[in-house]
Amino acid sequence: MNSSTDPTSDETIWDLSPYIKIFKDGRVERLHNSPYVPPSLNDPETGVSWKDVPISSQVSARVYIPKISDHEKLPIFVYVHGAGFCLESAFRSFFHTFVKHFVAETKVIGVSIEYRLAPEHLLPAAYEDCWEALQWVASHVGLDNSGLKTAIDKDPWIINYGDFDRLYLAGDSPGANIVHNTLIRAGKEKLKGGVKILGAILYYPYFIIPTSTKLSDDFEYNYTCYWKLAYPNAPGGMNNPMINPIAENAPDLAGYGCSRLLVTLVSMISTTPDETKDINAVYIEALEKSGWKGELEVADFDADYFELFTLETEMGKNMFRRLASFIKHE
Repeated sequence: MNSSTDPTSDETIWDLSPYIKIFKDGRVERLHNSPYVPPSLNDPETGVSWKDVPISSQVSARVYIPKISDHEKLPIFVYVHGAGFCLESAFRSFFHTFVKHFVAETKVIGVSIEYRLAPEHLLPAAYEDCWEALQWVASHVGLDNSGLKTAIDKDPWIINYGDFDRLYLAGDSPGANIVHNTLIRAGKEKLKGGVKILGAILYYPYFIIPTSTKLSDDFEYNYTCYWKLAYPNAPGGMNNPMINPIAENAPDLAGYGCSRLLVTLVSMISTTPDETKDINAVYIEALEKSGWKGELEVADFDADYFELFTLETEMGKNMFRRLASFIKHE
Protein backbone atom coordinates (compact mmCIF):
# COMPACT_ATOMS: atom_id res chain seq x y z
CA MET A 1 0.00 0.00 0.00
CA ASN A 2 1.48 3.34 -0.96
CA SER A 3 1.46 6.52 1.11
CA SER A 4 -1.49 7.97 -0.81
CA THR A 5 -3.80 5.16 0.35
CA ASP A 6 -2.28 4.25 3.73
CA PRO A 7 -3.55 6.72 6.37
CA THR A 8 -0.84 5.65 8.82
CA SER A 9 2.08 6.35 6.46
CA ASP A 10 2.21 10.02 7.43
CA GLU A 11 2.24 9.38 11.17
CA THR A 12 5.46 10.74 12.63
CA ILE A 13 7.69 9.64 15.47
CA TRP A 14 9.43 13.02 15.37
CA ASP A 15 8.24 16.16 13.64
CA LEU A 16 11.01 18.70 14.03
CA SER A 17 9.90 21.02 11.27
CA PRO A 18 11.39 22.94 9.56
CA TYR A 19 14.39 20.60 9.85
CA ILE A 20 13.48 16.92 9.83
CA LYS A 21 10.55 14.52 10.06
CA ILE A 22 10.82 10.85 10.99
CA PHE A 23 7.83 8.69 10.13
CA LYS A 24 6.56 5.54 11.80
CA ASP A 25 7.08 3.59 8.59
CA GLY A 26 10.81 4.36 8.76
CA ARG A 27 10.95 7.18 6.23
CA VAL A 28 13.15 10.17 6.97
CA GLU A 29 12.39 13.53 5.40
CA ARG A 30 15.13 16.12 5.77
CA LEU A 31 13.41 19.43 5.17
CA HIS A 32 16.46 21.61 5.42
CA ASN A 33 19.91 20.92 4.01
CA SER A 34 22.22 23.46 2.43
CA PRO A 35 23.38 22.86 -1.17
CA TYR A 36 26.12 20.37 -2.02
CA VAL A 37 29.48 21.93 -2.96
CA PRO A 38 31.75 19.89 -5.28
CA PRO A 39 35.53 19.55 -4.84
CA SER A 40 37.54 22.43 -6.26
CA LEU A 41 41.11 23.63 -6.75
CA ASN A 42 42.23 27.21 -6.16
CA ASP A 43 38.97 28.73 -4.99
CA PRO A 44 38.91 32.26 -6.49
CA GLU A 45 37.58 33.76 -3.26
CA THR A 46 40.12 32.28 -0.82
CA GLY A 47 42.79 30.43 -2.80
CA VAL A 48 41.88 27.28 -0.84
CA SER A 49 41.65 23.87 -2.56
CA TRP A 50 39.61 20.93 -1.32
CA LYS A 51 38.90 17.34 -2.26
CA ASP A 52 36.84 14.46 -0.88
CA VAL A 53 38.70 11.42 0.42
CA PRO A 54 37.31 7.98 1.40
CA ILE A 55 38.56 6.74 4.76
CA SER A 56 36.57 3.52 4.96
CA SER A 57 33.36 2.08 3.55
CA GLN A 58 31.43 4.18 6.08
CA VAL A 59 33.51 7.31 6.65
CA SER A 60 34.99 9.98 4.40
CA ALA A 61 36.36 13.49 4.75
CA ARG A 62 36.78 16.74 2.89
CA VAL A 63 40.47 17.71 2.99
CA TYR A 64 41.47 21.36 2.53
CA ILE A 65 44.78 23.08 1.81
CA PRO A 66 45.37 26.84 1.71
CA LYS A 67 47.53 28.61 -0.83
CA ILE A 68 51.03 28.07 0.59
CA SER A 69 54.73 27.94 -0.20
CA ASP A 70 56.39 24.64 -1.00
CA HIS A 71 57.47 22.49 1.96
CA GLU A 72 55.68 24.70 4.48
CA LYS A 73 54.40 22.67 7.46
CA LEU A 74 50.94 23.64 8.72
CA PRO A 75 48.75 22.82 11.72
CA ILE A 76 46.12 20.13 11.13
CA PHE A 77 42.54 21.17 11.89
CA VAL A 78 40.00 18.33 12.15
CA TYR A 79 36.40 19.56 12.14
CA VAL A 80 33.21 17.76 13.24
CA HIS A 81 30.03 19.47 12.06
CA GLY A 82 26.90 19.84 14.17
CA ALA A 83 23.20 20.00 13.18
CA GLY A 84 21.54 17.62 15.59
CA PHE A 85 23.47 14.43 14.71
CA CYS A 86 20.99 14.09 11.85
CA LEU A 87 21.41 16.93 9.35
CA GLU A 88 23.92 18.59 7.04
CA SER A 89 27.26 17.31 5.79
CA ALA A 90 30.93 18.16 5.44
CA PHE A 91 30.17 18.45 1.72
CA ARG A 92 27.29 20.94 1.98
CA SER A 93 27.68 24.70 1.88
CA PHE A 94 26.74 25.64 5.46
CA PHE A 95 29.72 24.01 7.16
CA HIS A 96 31.93 23.83 4.08
CA THR A 97 31.93 27.62 3.70
CA PHE A 98 32.95 28.08 7.32
CA VAL A 99 35.79 25.55 7.11
CA LYS A 100 36.99 27.00 3.80
CA HIS A 101 37.31 30.48 5.27
CA PHE A 102 38.82 29.15 8.48
CA VAL A 103 41.50 27.26 6.54
CA ALA A 104 42.31 30.43 4.58
CA GLU A 105 42.51 32.55 7.73
CA THR A 106 44.53 30.18 9.92
CA LYS A 107 46.70 28.53 7.26
CA VAL A 108 45.90 24.97 8.34
CA ILE A 109 45.35 21.64 6.65
CA GLY A 110 41.62 21.13 7.16
CA VAL A 111 39.95 17.74 7.53
CA SER A 112 36.15 17.96 7.81
CA ILE A 113 34.67 14.59 8.76
CA GLU A 114 31.71 13.13 6.90
CA TYR A 115 30.18 10.84 9.52
CA ARG A 116 27.02 8.75 9.39
CA LEU A 117 23.82 10.51 10.42
CA ALA A 118 20.96 9.49 12.67
CA PRO A 119 18.34 8.12 12.56
CA GLU A 120 19.52 5.79 9.79
CA HIS A 121 22.70 5.24 11.82
CA LEU A 122 22.00 5.73 15.50
CA LEU A 123 24.63 6.75 18.00
CA PRO A 124 27.26 5.70 18.87
CA ALA A 125 27.92 5.40 15.08
CA ALA A 126 28.99 9.06 14.73
CA TYR A 127 31.34 8.75 17.72
CA GLU A 128 32.99 5.70 16.18
CA ASP A 129 33.20 7.31 12.74
CA CYS A 130 34.97 10.39 14.07
CA TRP A 131 37.43 8.32 16.08
CA GLU A 132 38.17 6.29 12.96
CA ALA A 133 38.72 9.49 10.96
CA LEU A 134 41.04 10.92 13.62
CA GLN A 135 43.05 7.69 13.64
CA TRP A 136 43.27 7.90 9.85
CA VAL A 137 44.71 11.41 10.12
CA ALA A 138 47.21 10.24 12.74
CA SER A 139 48.26 7.32 10.53
CA HIS A 140 50.01 9.77 8.19
CA VAL A 141 52.64 10.74 10.75
CA GLY A 142 56.20 9.91 9.74
CA LEU A 143 55.30 9.13 6.13
CA ASP A 144 56.76 10.73 3.03
CA ASN A 145 55.82 10.54 -0.63
CA SER A 146 57.47 7.16 -1.01
CA GLY A 147 54.84 5.77 1.35
CA LEU A 148 52.09 6.71 -1.08
CA LYS A 149 53.16 3.91 -3.41
CA THR A 150 52.29 1.26 -0.83
CA ALA A 151 49.57 3.09 1.11
CA ILE A 152 46.85 4.08 -1.32
CA ASP A 153 44.56 5.18 1.52
CA LYS A 154 46.90 8.02 2.52
CA ASP A 155 46.58 11.65 1.47
CA PRO A 156 49.61 13.54 0.06
CA TRP A 157 48.46 16.94 1.37
CA ILE A 158 48.49 15.64 4.94
CA ILE A 159 51.81 13.82 4.43
CA ASN A 160 53.62 16.72 2.80
CA TYR A 161 52.22 19.68 4.69
CA GLY A 162 50.73 18.46 7.99
CA ASP A 163 52.47 19.31 11.26
CA PHE A 164 51.47 16.59 13.71
CA ASP A 165 52.79 18.56 16.66
CA ARG A 166 49.98 21.02 16.00
CA LEU A 167 46.89 18.83 15.70
CA TYR A 168 43.60 20.54 16.56
CA LEU A 169 40.09 19.15 16.85
CA ALA A 170 36.95 21.30 16.74
CA GLY A 171 33.20 20.97 16.51
CA ASP A 172 29.97 22.87 17.03
CA SER A 173 26.89 21.91 19.06
CA PRO A 174 26.48 18.08 18.65
CA GLY A 175 29.79 18.17 16.77
CA ALA A 176 31.34 19.67 19.90
CA ASN A 177 29.75 16.85 21.89
CA ILE A 178 31.48 14.38 19.58
CA VAL A 179 34.76 16.26 20.10
CA HIS A 180 34.29 16.05 23.89
CA ASN A 181 33.80 12.29 23.71
CA THR A 182 36.78 11.98 21.37
CA LEU A 183 38.97 13.88 23.86
CA ILE A 184 37.88 11.48 26.60
CA ARG A 185 38.77 8.53 24.39
CA ALA A 186 42.08 10.07 23.32
CA GLY A 187 43.03 10.31 26.98
CA LYS A 188 42.61 6.55 27.33
CA GLU A 189 43.58 5.16 23.93
CA LYS A 190 46.63 6.09 21.89
CA LEU A 191 46.40 7.63 18.46
CA LYS A 192 48.50 6.01 15.77
CA GLY A 193 52.16 6.91 15.76
CA GLY A 194 51.90 8.39 19.23
CA VAL A 195 50.24 11.54 17.83
CA LYS A 196 48.81 13.89 20.46
CA ILE A 197 45.97 16.41 20.18
CA LEU A 198 47.42 19.82 20.97
CA GLY A 199 44.15 21.71 21.25
CA ALA A 200 40.40 21.55 20.79
CA ILE A 201 37.49 23.94 20.30
CA LEU A 202 34.00 23.29 21.64
CA TYR A 203 31.69 25.82 19.99
CA TYR A 204 28.34 25.88 21.83
CA PRO A 205 28.82 22.31 23.13
CA TYR A 206 25.74 20.11 23.33
CA PHE A 207 25.36 18.62 26.81
CA ILE A 208 22.31 17.72 28.87
CA ILE A 209 23.08 18.32 32.54
CA PRO A 210 20.46 18.77 35.29
CA THR A 211 20.76 22.23 36.89
CA SER A 212 18.78 24.32 39.34
CA THR A 213 17.44 26.39 36.43
CA LYS A 214 14.43 24.83 34.71
CA LEU A 215 14.35 25.13 30.95
CA SER A 216 11.15 26.39 29.34
CA ASP A 217 9.01 23.56 27.99
CA ASP A 218 9.52 24.50 24.33
CA PHE A 219 13.26 24.98 24.67
CA GLU A 220 13.69 21.75 26.64
CA TYR A 221 11.77 19.78 24.02
CA ASN A 222 13.68 21.25 21.09
CA TYR A 223 17.02 20.94 22.89
CA THR A 224 16.74 17.37 24.18
CA CYS A 225 14.86 15.80 21.27
CA TYR A 226 17.95 15.46 19.09
CA TRP A 227 19.66 13.26 21.67
CA LYS A 228 16.53 11.12 21.98
CA LEU A 229 16.27 10.91 18.20
CA ALA A 230 19.93 10.04 17.69
CA TYR A 231 20.31 7.59 20.59
CA PRO A 232 16.84 6.36 21.63
CA ASN A 233 18.24 3.34 23.47
CA ALA A 234 21.10 5.15 25.20
CA PRO A 235 21.92 3.44 28.49
CA GLY A 236 20.75 5.87 31.15
CA GLY A 237 18.84 7.98 28.63
CA MET A 238 19.67 11.66 29.14
CA ASN A 239 21.95 10.73 32.02
CA ASN A 240 24.25 8.81 29.70
CA PRO A 241 27.84 10.05 30.20
CA MET A 242 28.20 10.79 26.50
CA ILE A 243 25.61 13.58 26.83
CA ASN A 244 26.00 14.31 30.55
CA PRO A 245 29.74 14.68 31.24
CA ILE A 246 29.19 14.90 35.00
CA ALA A 247 26.90 11.86 35.31
CA GLU A 248 27.77 9.53 38.17
CA ASN A 249 29.40 7.00 35.84
CA ALA A 250 30.99 9.58 33.50
CA PRO A 251 34.73 9.35 32.76
CA ASP A 252 36.96 11.74 34.69
CA LEU A 253 37.34 15.04 32.82
CA ALA A 254 40.92 15.16 34.12
CA GLY A 255 41.63 12.55 31.46
CA TYR A 256 40.99 14.89 28.51
CA GLY A 257 43.47 14.01 25.78
CA CYS A 258 44.54 17.52 24.78
CA SER A 259 46.72 20.32 26.15
CA ARG A 260 44.57 23.34 25.29
CA LEU A 261 40.80 23.86 25.12
CA LEU A 262 38.59 26.74 24.01
CA VAL A 263 34.91 26.62 25.01
CA THR A 264 32.79 29.18 23.15
CA LEU A 265 29.28 30.10 24.32
CA VAL A 266 26.53 32.17 22.70
CA SER A 267 23.35 33.91 23.88
CA MET A 268 20.93 33.13 21.04
CA ILE A 269 19.90 30.22 18.83
CA SER A 270 17.98 31.27 15.71
CA THR A 271 16.99 34.50 17.49
CA THR A 272 15.66 32.50 20.48
CA PRO A 273 17.40 33.23 23.80
CA ASP A 274 19.74 30.38 24.71
CA GLU A 275 18.84 28.67 27.99
CA THR A 276 21.89 26.43 28.31
CA LYS A 277 24.20 28.90 30.09
CA ASP A 278 23.83 27.06 33.39
CA ILE A 279 24.43 23.70 31.71
CA ASN A 280 27.69 24.86 30.22
CA ALA A 281 28.66 26.66 33.44
CA VAL A 282 28.31 23.37 35.34
CA TYR A 283 30.44 21.60 32.71
CA ILE A 284 33.14 24.31 32.81
CA GLU A 285 33.23 24.28 36.61
CA ALA A 286 33.51 20.49 36.63
CA LEU A 287 36.41 20.65 34.17
CA GLU A 288 38.17 23.33 36.22
CA LYS A 289 37.82 21.24 39.40
CA SER A 290 38.72 17.94 37.74
CA GLY A 291 42.47 18.35 37.94
CA TRP A 292 42.90 18.43 34.17
CA LYS A 293 46.37 19.83 33.52
CA GLY A 294 45.56 21.65 30.29
CA GLU A 295 44.96 25.31 29.48
CA LEU A 296 41.27 26.29 29.43
CA GLU A 297 39.92 29.37 27.67
CA VAL A 298 36.26 30.42 27.70
CA ALA A 299 34.78 32.91 25.22
CA ASP A 300 31.22 34.01 25.98
CA PHE A 301 29.60 36.02 23.17
CA ASP A 302 26.36 37.98 23.22
CA ALA A 303 25.58 36.61 19.78
CA ASP A 304 23.53 34.10 17.82
CA TYR A 305 25.02 30.66 17.17
CA PHE A 306 24.48 31.08 13.42
CA GLU A 307 26.46 34.32 13.18
CA LEU A 308 29.74 32.40 13.18
CA PHE A 309 28.72 30.56 10.02
CA THR A 310 27.11 33.38 8.06
CA LEU A 311 29.87 35.91 8.87
CA GLU A 312 27.42 38.65 7.95
CA THR A 313 27.68 40.60 11.22
CA GLU A 314 30.59 42.20 13.02
CA MET A 315 29.91 39.94 16.00
CA GLY A 316 30.10 36.88 13.74
CA LYS A 317 33.42 38.09 12.41
CA ASN A 318 34.65 38.69 15.98
CA MET A 319 33.76 35.11 16.94
CA PHE A 320 35.51 33.83 13.84
CA ARG A 321 38.65 35.81 14.72
CA ARG A 322 38.53 34.54 18.30
CA LEU A 323 38.49 30.91 17.17
CA ALA A 324 41.22 31.61 14.64
CA SER A 325 43.44 33.27 17.26
CA PHE A 326 43.23 30.10 19.36
CA ILE A 327 44.61 28.05 16.47
CA LYS A 328 47.27 30.66 15.73
CA HIS A 329 48.10 30.64 19.46
CA GLU A 330 48.08 34.45 19.52
